[in-house]
Amino acid sequence: MFSLKEEKKSTKIILFSCCIIFFMLCAFTAIYYGNSTLLGNLKNPDNDDVKFIRSAWILAKTGNYIYHYPNILTVFMMPGLSYTLAIVTLIFGEGRSLTAFRILQSLIQTGSLALVFFIGRKIFNSKVGLIAVILDILYTAEIWVSNLILTETFFKFFVLLLIYFSLYAIEQKKMKYYILGGAAWGFATLFRPTIATFPAVILIMWLIKKYSFKDIIKYTITVVLIFSVILSPWWIRNYRIFGKFIPLTLATGNPMLQGTYINYDQSTKATDGLDYSQFVYPGNEIGNNELEMNMSKYRLKNLVPKHPFQYLYWYTIGKTIQQIDFPFYWHQILGVSVYLQAFYHYLLLILCAVGVIFFFINKSRNKMGTFIFMSIIYFILVYLPFYAFSRYFYPAMPCVIIFAAAALLNIYEEINIIKQNSVKNKQ
Repeated sequence: MFSLKEEKKSTKIILFSCCIIFFMLCAFTAIYYGNSTLLGNLKNPDNDDVKFIRSAWILAKTGNYIYHYPNILTVFMMPGLSYTLAIVTLIFGEGRSLTAFRILQSLIQTGSLALVFFIGRKIFNSKVGLIAVILDILYTAEIWVSNLILTETFFKFFVLLLIYFSLYAIEQKKMKYYILGGAAWGFATLFRPTIATFPAVILIMWLIKKYSFKDIIKYTITVVLIFSVILSPWWIRNYRIFGKFIPLTLATGNPMLQGTYINYDQSTKATDGLDYSQFVYPGNEIGNNELEMNMSKYRLKNLVPKHPFQYLYWYTIGKTIQQIDFPFYWHQILGVSVYLQAFYHYLLLILCAVGVIFFFINKSRNKMGTFIFMSIIYFILVYLPFYAFSRYFYPAMPCVIIFAAAALLNIYEEINIIKQNSVKNKQ
């Protein structure tokens, strides 16, 4: 699975060199930029990253998991990031914890880079894997993300593990791969709940591969059991504190509410003719979430009949564009401008589209590549009901890059064939 024994020496050298260079770039930026990459104010937490830091530091001191409010236990965010940073804080102390955590994320990002190679090799070949690695290094957002105290780095790593293990599980029907896949799925969910429905993609692949009903039940039970073992501490904690079963979080209200505003233009609230006086915020996380869920339903129930085509467009094409039209790279790093990275992002998307076309017209293709394509689609669809933007599409970019790499190799080989035919004709 992870063996390089059959690879050429040149392939090993290029892969290891790329991984070392990438890690050094990430580690260097972690030390050089320090806390200047924070998106919020550390003294007055006003953004996700600084709220995660406060959450982890309080968790390390008191054992209490909080998020929005320092003295109120939370079920607003999945605990993966806060607990990981809390462990790092216990080892290094608050003063050094953020640098140590960024170095750890540099290692995790390097692991993700290696997984890009392995997935590319599995679906296509080693050449595509290496090209994908190089394209991924040039995607400066990868280095920038390793500096952020957000869920992206760990979440993407576990998602790539989930995809890679799933490729072997679906193809070889071996229980060990389903166990590994279930573990990756569980750990990914601890960082971000939107991956919880990913097995729907695997179910489609089971149907394509014509799995028997018996096998589907067997593997489903296995994966769910592994997933439950990993999530059970979170479930037990939530039930003990809140008195009810909370499988993931109670935090979908706000992103769902924001998503009901076409183009996220909340100024329309003043002219949409709806009565919002009935909605009074209770001032606590769970109550606020429930209120915003109800407000979302109220808006959709009353506005969709008035503007059916606008909402149909918004909840399909509109939000898809919002996700993919810009890289998750909001501030310049290593001298690479946001606009240059945006241009490269568009180039990768175009090459990905070409790669997907090449893949589906190739009759001798590895059909498991369909799973990679559906993974990209999954990350688009899963956020359509909510507030969707570039940060949420970022974990799917390695899959985009793999298809882009395949496109480049196809184009190169086609050009070579044309040149060879041209030489033969001249002779």
